[in-house]
Amino acid sequence: MNTNLCGLLAMALALLSACATPGPTPGAVAMTDGAVGGAASASPDASGSTSPSPPTDGAAPADAAAPAAEPAALSSTPPAPVASASAPARAGDRTDDGIDDENWLPRSDTPAFAAFQTAVEMARREPGAAVGAFVEAARKTSGFYAAWFNAGAAAEQAGRPGDAEAHYRKALEVRGDYGLALANLAALLGRTGRDDEATQLLDDALRRYPEKAGPHLATALRALARTDLAGAEASARSAMKFDERNVAAMSVMSRVFHAQGRLDTARFAIDNALALEPGNALLHLERGSILLAQQDGKDALVAFERAARLRPTLAEAQEAYGLSLLDHGFPVDAERAFQALVALEPRLGSAQLHLGNALRANKKYPEAEAAYRRALELDPALEGARFNLGVLYIDNALPGVDELGRLQRAVDELKTYRDKGVVDVALKKRVDEYIDATEKRIAKERKRREREEKRKADEARKAADEAAKAKEAPAATSPAPGVESTPAPAPEVTPAPGVEAAPAPAPAPEVVPPPASAPEGAPPETPAPEGIPPSAPAAEAAPASPVWSSGAQPDSLDPMTGRDATRPSPPSPLPGAKP
Repeated sequence: MNTNLCGLLAMALALLSACATPGPTPGAVAMTDGAVGGAASASPDASGSTSPSPPTDGAAPADAAAPAAEPAALSSTPPAPVASASAPARAGDRTDDGIDDENWLPRSDTPAFAAFQTAVEMARREPGAAVGAFVEAARKTSGFYAAWFNAGAAAEQAGRPGDAEAHYRKALEVRGDYGLALANLAALLGRTGRDDEATQLLDDALRRYPEKAGPHLATALRALARTDLAGAEASARSAMKFDERNVAAMSVMSRVFHAQGRLDTARFAIDNALALEPGNALLHLERGSILLAQQDGKDALVAFERAARLRPTLAEAQEAYGLSLLDHGFPVDAERAFQALVALEPRLGSAQLHLGNALRANKKYPEAEAAYRRALELDPALEGARFNLGVLYIDNALPGVDELGRLQRAVDELKTYRDKGVVDVALKKRVDEYIDATEKRIAKERKRREREEKRKADEARKAADEAAKAKEAPAATSPAPGVESTPAPAPEVTPAPGVEAAPAPAPAPEVVPPPASAPEGAPPETPAPEGIPPSAPAAEAAPASPVWSSGAQPDSLDPMTGRDATRPSPPSPLPGAKP
């Protein structure tokens, strides 16, 4: 997460289980805005996602004598009272409602307690609305420094730095050595350009309360925020000198060791802190980041899950939990964690980036694309979103998006990512390989489409030619109107060898119309001799002229018989037949 390293914001929100037991029982939730309480910073990996890394924001979950410890939700019995060398700013005695340095909550039967409880529940839903509720709780009794501190933390979380500063200063009026109020106010002054004033604030507290743990703790937190590891360690040790059970100082020591690479020592320190406050979500978050650095991903996942479960509103816990789930192959659960993160940090680009990665893992490609685009809208410098967009376009089809267009988008996004100059040599080589392979794929697809288009064009042209020929063929073979077509002659059939051909069937007798009446004086016709077909010519007689209905003489008369050569000849007598 893009954590503000100077944001030392710790909100103490007492839970009902803690409030039910009066006295020094730790019972507050330290809320963070990237600050007090161990928000793990993050660095982008090759995929553009972020992974938890050693916290460097100088935050701590609590002052041991202040309402910054989380409820001991994992323990059935309340922890032992936390010793403190601090004295109340009110002259050392408890107030009438039972508040002092070791008992930051009033008795459970007081109106202040009930009002504080209401404000706590309100702050979980809407920090801005809870500011007034905490102020009302503080005014119901004297010396309620924790309520004033919570009012400041809620105001800062709601984006009201002026109100936050006023409420932090009110908490310090009640208790001048209150470490969390000193730390948050110093960080707020630094963020608003008043760094010298912040330095003066802490120096004055150290001078006024040299043997109190609070000012030393605030100094340690500020040094850690500035990555002054040596100064942070020295101030944390000073705080533990005056309060050896100071959980916040233990947390600072753990972070210093983590940043120095002394992972076993860091784990030892955080485990000691968790022994005192097992329900502190921020400590579990810290422990998870240490385990992750030790390559113990399974136990880190458990630690992040506990942090997210104890504090669902802790954005850093949801982020770390979601990343760990995604890394272990649980994309559905990771998506839920990142949805919670987006709800908590709607203007955070990296939250949208993480959500996009989970959506892509769940094959929700259009939604993943939208999340990546949203990440770039919120943070144009978030180049990891461009990398992931490129990979998305290479690997996955999108509804309504042409493949060539999608692949070209991939090349464009990856080139932009590469040309920003924010990638190392190995990653640049990898990106170049992606670009080269995708460009070759684009060229291949274009050639395939060209071949396909040519094939379709050829088929269309061929079909058009065949249709034109089919349209012309009937016009060439059909007779002209009013002209009767002549049937083609039957093909001549040659008999097979050794087989005598059957005689052709006798033609139907020709019907000759009766001749016109002979003129007077003409000799009568002589009938043909018996045995000679009527159509056969008489011996030595002139051939008779056939009669044509058209009255025209044909040109195909046989000169020997005088018959029309186109007409079939009468059959010849069979051998041996009598004439």
